[in-house]
Amino acid sequence: MPSSHESEDVRTTLVTSPPIGAWLALPRGGYYVRTSAGAIQIGMPPETIKDVMELKLDVPVAYVLPRELFDRRRGLSVAEFEFPTYYSFFLLKRRCRLVVLARDVERRVRSIFQESLFGPETPPLTSEFADGYPEALRPDFKRECDYFRTVPGKGLMHVDDLIDFVVAEDGVARIDDKVSVEIGPERIVVRDGGQEVASVAAIVELPGRAQTDPDLLPLSFAPPSFGVTVLGASHGFDPSGKTTGFLLWIGGRAILVDPPTDSTDYLRARGVAPKTIDGVILTHCHADHDAGTFQKLLEESQISLYTTPHILGSFLRKYSSLSGLSEDVLRRTFSFHPVRIGAPVHVRGGELWFRYTLHSIPTIGFDAFYGNRSISISGDTLYDPERINKMYEEGVLARPRFESLVGFPEHHSAILHEAGIPPLHTPTSALAALPDDVKERLYLVHIAAKDVPQGVGLRAAREGLEYTIRVEPSSTPAFSEAIELLDNFAMVDFLRDLPLSRARFLLQVARRMTLPAGERIVRQGTRGDSFYFIVHGTVQIVKDGQSIRRYRAGDYFGEIAIILDQPRSADAVALTDVELIAIDRNDFLSVLRGSEMLTRLERLVRVRDEGLYELLSKNSVLSALTSAQKTQLQMYLVPCQASDEQVLWRAGDVPRSAYVVDDAVVKMTCPEGDLKPFTCGAFLGEVDALRAQSAVQSSARVAQRGKLFAIDRDDLARFFEDNPGVYLSFLGARFIE
Repeated sequence: MPSSHESEDVRTTLVTSPPIGAWLALPRGGYYVRTSAGAIQIGMPPETIKDVMELKLDVPVAYVLPRELFDRRRGLSVAEFEFPTYYSFFLLKRRCRLVVLARDVERRVRSIFQESLFGPETPPLTSEFADGYPEALRPDFKRECDYFRTVPGKGLMHVDDLIDFVVAEDGVARIDDKVSVEIGPERIVVRDGGQEVASVAAIVELPGRAQTDPDLLPLSFAPPSFGVTVLGASHGFDPSGKTTGFLLWIGGRAILVDPPTDSTDYLRARGVAPKTIDGVILTHCHADHDAGTFQKLLEESQISLYTTPHILGSFLRKYSSLSGLSEDVLRRTFSFHPVRIGAPVHVRGGELWFRYTLHSIPTIGFDAFYGNRSISISGDTLYDPERINKMYEEGVLARPRFESLVGFPEHHSAILHEAGIPPLHTPTSALAALPDDVKERLYLVHIAAKDVPQGVGLRAAREGLEYTIRVEPSSTPAFSEAIELLDNFAMVDFLRDLPLSRARFLLQVARRMTLPAGERIVRQGTRGDSFYFIVHGTVQIVKDGQSIRRYRAGDYFGEIAIILDQPRSADAVALTDVELIAIDRNDFLSVLRGSEMLTRLERLVRVRDEGLYELLSKNSVLSALTSAQKTQLQMYLVPCQASDEQVLWRAGDVPRSAYVVDDAVVKMTCPEGDLKPFTCGAFLGEVDALRAQSAVQSSARVAQRGKLFAIDRDDLARFFEDNPGVYLSFLGARFIE
């Protein structure tokens, strides 16, 4: 949250907007409409205020929330009103006008602001702190948050001090005597003086993900055993920079810290596969920190979320209100690893030690230790000894809490510290006063590069993989190699849940390989003598001289020739420098013999010959799956020949399967009537009924014989559990084409 003391230079970027009646689609999504009452914006994706600043437009006088506040497929809000509200209130000294469809939407918005502006209404549980953690060291959130919430001369801020709600009674909201907004079932229409000046879809769609050239050679990135990649180093009002977020590398794999939006796309385009990242640390619930967090939780396989139960509760309440999904549904999209203040969290042989920082809402920072090196990441905090001392004198802070906050974590190998606008963030003057040897290890974040003072020994952290801060230890933790190997095995879906005895065998027989770009790993037509999975890098699969697909970290190849005892069906060539783990044929079969996974792999290698991979590319949702997700789904899909008039399910039945249509034709009848015939690539299945094992209201039958692929409801549940983002895309679905 910004401060009322925000610098004035941001406002100078605003110039006259387009003429009245003109409107445009904004780069990040949403629409900007010029009216006689001032500009109106419909839909607000994350960082939307930066579009207005970059295009040098007038800040809107009103923001219209679309019918749906959340885009499930992208995992992003289309109603990120936090920063437009802060901008209007703290910089322009006016309330932000929000146009909402109904009182229920207003209630949801108020709930979101309670969490993001003021924090949870109840204190954290005692169990969030380690046994014996001193009471006086624990933050008094009521006092600390009220301190930042207090406006001199006015008292405590409330939601109504920042927002003017305009409810569209009977679908119509009036901005002034001439300008109105009509929110209909399909369209949002803006009228000025009785004339329609804009008409856009009532459900705002975000622009598509940035596409990368499939022929572009991916960069080869060798991750450190310990270090930090800065993905964003700026703040929510800097149009030229990404909001602050990191990759924390431990043991060769990464945890995201407050990821900026679309971080996975950025990394994938640079050769870092999603499965290389198996956790997210959420420091607090401001939109510039949590928007990308929720998006990452829905990417590819289920991952771990590290935060305190207090912050998690705030996060769930906020995103439940935003998405319209229950907290229980959201809770099932990730594996929660609760953080205890004053106790270590063990990660891949390293340790993370968390602390509550000094901020307007509950926020955590942490220190990471691996071997004999350490990294400190501040989170958003106010490190200003003078102001902290004043808070202590005013009774806001107890003495032990004051002493912990006024001390700087200067002993670490690398220090990433936020610097922003006081009185809420750390002033650069406080950091400039640190000893020179500390400033040599200090990297500033949460600040625009242009705002870093010159000549005082401070520097902004540089963004990008090429500027990764490598803090390699001279001594590694005990069992670090075994931990790293087990982590790599866990990237492979059918190895993840092997019994301990088989995992021990894998550690004995696995071979690590490092190959340069251009090296041929396997040759088409030769005997399959090894199974491979990729730890880092990219492998190109080439059949009969034609490139057919690429594999990245977490993907595997070589299983078909082993299981079918056939020659290799294609070449595998290192497209970049790659690190692989190889398991010899007999050892691979020994690990899987007698397990359910061997049966699934045998099914997989057979359906791959039936064109299923290509079939999935014809479905609007399944085509967006990663290669690893498509491979996993193929394990569960069973080919079947459907006859004319075959019934797939009847109304009133409890369904057992869902289907992907190949060359058959299927008709579905719903309470609303008959739907158009479904053909190649369509997914058919009452997802909610399959999950709940309840009766369906629809029926489906085969209108023209042909091939279908069936997936049992238990297997579908397993797939959704491993891929929560796909599950949210399918919630409530009967079909997806």
